[in-house]
Amino acid sequence: MRALFTAARHEAIRALRSRTVRIAAALAAALLVAAFLLEAARHTQEARQRAAFQELVHRQWVDQPDRHPHRAAHYGTFAFRAPSPLGFFDPGLESFAGTSIFLEPHQRNSLSFSEAGQSSELVRFGTPSAAFVLQVLLPLLIFCMTFASVAGERESGTWRIAVSQGVDARVLVAGKVLGALLAVALWLAPLLALALAGALLTGALDASRDTLVRAAALAGGYAVYLTACTALGVLVSSFHRRAQGALLTLLGLWVALWIVVPRLATQAASRLHPTPSRAQVELDLARAIREVGDSHDPNNPHFQELRRRTLAEHGASRVEDLPVNYGGVVMREGEKVTTAVFNDYTTRLFEAHRAQDALALRAGLFTPLLAIRSFSMGIAGTDAHHLVDFEEQAEAHRYAFVQHLNHLHITKIRWHDDKAQRVDRAEWRELDPFQHRRPPAAWALSRVAPAGLALLAWAAALSLAVALFTRRQGEAS
Repeated sequence: MRALFTAARHEAIRALRSRTVRIAAALAAALLVAAFLLEAARHTQEARQRAAFQELVHRQWVDQPDRHPHRAAHYGTFAFRAPSPLGFFDPGLESFAGTSIFLEPHQRNSLSFSEAGQSSELVRFGTPSAAFVLQVLLPLLIFCMTFASVAGERESGTWRIAVSQGVDARVLVAGKVLGALLAVALWLAPLLALALAGALLTGALDASRDTLVRAAALAGGYAVYLTACTALGVLVSSFHRRAQGALLTLLGLWVALWIVVPRLATQAASRLHPTPSRAQVELDLARAIREVGDSHDPNNPHFQELRRRTLAEHGASRVEDLPVNYGGVVMREGEKVTTAVFNDYTTRLFEAHRAQDALALRAGLFTPLLAIRSFSMGIAGTDAHHLVDFEEQAEAHRYAFVQHLNHLHITKIRWHDDKAQRVDRAEWRELDPFQHRRPPAAWALSRVAPAGLALLAWAAALSLAVALFTRRQGEAS
């Protein structure tokens, strides 16, 4: 243990004394702080803005005059997606997903008004974030710290001296991994602690138990990720006799595994599991709705059967003799039918997106970046699973909202002279505004478990490689 800690201390001091490492660390720190501050400011502003818009649309809904329930349904309302509490750390899909959904009858809408869709190409390229710095740039800094950890000592001759004195090469290499991690922690921990305190004090981050659990899970995931990157850097260095060769190899690995492979994986996923265009979606839905039944077509077999059942249920021979408004009954059934069609089709679209995500995650076996990216977005609440959950809750609210108005149509409006009648505006207050119930941390952890296992597999595989091969390399020196 003494040899291990001595090697770790020596490696940490060597890394921190390097002028190149200090300059690179200062640049990375500046980027990290800037990204953190910019995203925290944007996140806080958008959270307040969307909350204000949600309150505004509900106030507009309540302030409607007396109106026919079906007209009120078509007036509609909005569901605004509040930013995730940890979205300022890892925006994930925040900029590419829409901010709100228009809730109306006969139609299931998707998220609209995304930031990327309304901004310049620079925003569409990506949002600078603390997660991006940690995922992409910090491994490059670690490689700059570790490329000479073993190869540099071989080049100077100190490695052979240490091994000849009976120190196990595996202990030396493990100490260098530990020392490099210590150097990263000494640089990174104060920055993250200050950023976390600032986010709590400014209100960008709430101190709820669920958010703190998610933050702790993120910290653990990134710790495993950075351990894997450090072990990779030291391991590559241990297979080279010159520091320059180790540096070139690590730079090549960074370009291949952090730039090229993720891009190829994303393109392969979209090609192997394609999703239809918006125009094709609308065409498919229109065709499906015609097949199951159109509530606006009185000769449609489905609604002819509905009429027969309704008359039999109330013992009437004509719809004019029904104690309820048959027009509202048709609207209620039409909403039920079209909602089932929309839900089925949307579920199949979601499954295609999940297949794309799963294929991209399998590529995480070739690069740890895809694994940490999926894990980070999932825990931060900015991945596709959380977006789908929001859409599902918004759709459930839409359906309940429309069917409540159809119930008013059935019970409050008479069949005779239907369109000329109104219901009292007090009825609008009976409908609560949309409130998104954010999934708990346990739900998020269950969705990102494969990504977490991939991270652990990378760390374990690299640790095993260190244990199996570095001793042989040390003896060969």
